Amino acid sequence: MWLMRRTVINTLSRLIMGLSLSVSTPIYAGQLIGETTPQQYSKAAVLNHAPSQKIEFLISSNILTLLELSNKSPEDAEQELASYHQDVSQLNVAEQYLFLLTQGKIKQYYQQHIQVVDLLEQAKLLSDKIAEQQLYSPEFSDLYLILAQSLAAIGDFEEAYQAKKSYIEKFNDYSDKKRDNTVALLTKKYEIAHKVEANNLLDNENKLKVLQLGDVKRQQENQLRNFIWIFCVILIFILLFFRQFKVRKKLILLTKTDSLTGVLNRSALFAQGQALTQHSIEQQNELSVLLFDIDHFKNINDELGHKTGDLVLVEIAKLVSETMRARDVFARLAGEEFVILLPNTDIDKAKAIAVRVIEKIAQYNFRNLGIKRPITLSIGVANMKDTVPAFDDILHAADLAMYQAKQQGRNQMVNYATIAEDQERQAN
Repeated sequence: MWLMRRTVINTLSRLIMGLSLSVSTPIYAGQLIGETTPQQYSKAAVLNHAPSQKIEFLISSNILTLLELSNKSPEDAEQELASYHQDVSQLNVAEQYLFLLTQGKIKQYYQQHIQVVDLLEQAKLLSDKIAEQQLYSPEFSDLYLILAQSLAAIGDFEEAYQAKKSYIEKFNDYSDKKRDNTVALLTKKYEIAHKVEANNLLDNENKLKVLQLGDVKRQQENQLRNFIWIFCVILIFILLFFRQFKVRKKLILLTKTDSLTGVLNRSALFAQGQALTQHSIEQQNELSVLLFDIDHFKNINDELGHKTGDLVLVEIAKLVSETMRARDVFARLAGEEFVILLPNTDIDKAKAIAVRVIEKIAQYNFRNLGIKRPITLSIGVANMKDTVPAFDDILHAADLAMYQAKQQGRNQMVNYATIAEDQERQAN
């Protein structure tokens, strides 16, 4: 029934986008709260930005302020949005996209997930006119994470997975580009320093030549001085070489490590996961995957601030690392989601490890961070024998099991094998 409703809404939106080219009724922010229809918003987008060329738009500070406020305090954002009387049809496509995203976050705060999905589907219609590099930025790609959460809340796990996969892909592209820019900046800085040092060495060599043409009586002294200078030059080049080697080694480590928690990042996770899956297939061993999410983590950020939230992530990563074996792989997938790869481990051992992790976190006292209640985890467990023996599919199975653990009340572990039959029935 939900899928049929979404299909009808999307179809009506596209039909009215074409019909509304002859209409020019202004739409105000006050109308959009609970009253905006897909037809009205599509009309505004078409009237203002009919060309199909994708461009990067400037975003007004008012829209960015509203979006940030919806992250920190949805109730305040709702009041601010109600008093926002600018004609929305005068906003550019990117601002309308973020305006819809702001509404979606407010609706999600009030658990109005069907309206959240409708609003975000309208926003996705506008993405055809926005440059890809702008869509990959966190402000825009956050739409897919919000969409995945609301789809999961209404039970559409397959669509939720696709939305979350889109979010992760955009987040990864954004991170890769940011990392490449950082590496390019450091490389340029090193090259400039190297050129300055080379120029200094040339100046020193010129001084040596001047000295050699000087007093003949001090020729032996000058020869000794020349030898010392040459030795210094060689020593400097050796030091520069080792410094460059250390910088390169550190940069390589940074590309594989999550800067906050110190565990592997998403890129390294997928590289290790694919390699371990292939090795397990070749050696006929088992591979199990744990995917866990921190329960009610958003409440911690909202109540105590993102700095405290970051400290919680660091502490949990440390605690979980203590339970890992030497051959296990521990990585941060995104946000408050982490993944553990357990090579040569059957499903029973994997479930036992998951239970041990849940108990350890639930029993840990976080009062030193200002958190008075216990923090719990929801863990999905999957084994390569229970799904397609490809890392993406095993991770997907663990993700579905984790969402099932959330649905069953959190602070627990769910084995994908126990829900696989239902998942296959839904897929068919």
